[in-house]
Amino acid sequence: MTTTATPDYATIYDRVVATNPGYNDAHGSPGYHACLMFADRLRALPGRSLDVGCGAGYVVALLGMPTFGFEAHGVDISPVAVARAGKITPRGRVATMQPGHIPHPDAAFNLVTCFDVLEHLDEPDILTLRDELRRVLAPGGLLFCSASCRPSASVDHNGENLHRTIQPPHWWAEHFEPDEYLARRATADLLMWWCKRA
Repeated sequence: MTTTATPDYATIYDRVVATNPGYNDAHGSPGYHACLMFADRLRALPGRSLDVGCGAGYVVALLGMPTFGFEAHGVDISPVAVARAGKITPRGRVATMQPGHIPHPDAAFNLVTCFDVLEHLDEPDILTLRDELRRVLAPGGLLFCSASCRPSASVDHNGENLHRTIQPPHWWAEHFEPDEYLARRATADLLMWWCKRA
């Protein structure tokens, strides 16, 4: 679904985070599970990480643990989510972002993650965010993200499906050009990895 006006994502996800228990439980976080599933790959990276669309902060908290050892940061468009994330992450590590702009400098992170976010955006906003994800990634760094290929079971306060862009895996692969991706039939989602060349 493509619209001409940018949706008010902050209002949508303030309400979702405030009212949907699934967004406030680490066990319901696809990103949390993806990081655990591919922990060995992530632990091989040094330095700083950024989780874009961090929600309640579970990935930020996980990547900041000694097991992973990142200086972990997060951003989200929802002030409600950022406030909740701030309760489980170190002070100053989670910030509110504006649509289409990650509030960090170029090449600032060795690992950038973005889980269960992309399908919640309209198509033009996905491409803008893709470029921002790549901008803040350091050369040699890894972008690790996921996208759902099915409708959400939930709607927003306007009655629209929370998954605004529903596309098959090959569409995501064409637009993200990952070095590797894994489509999972059971959950109708995919994981993508992209390494930034020097």
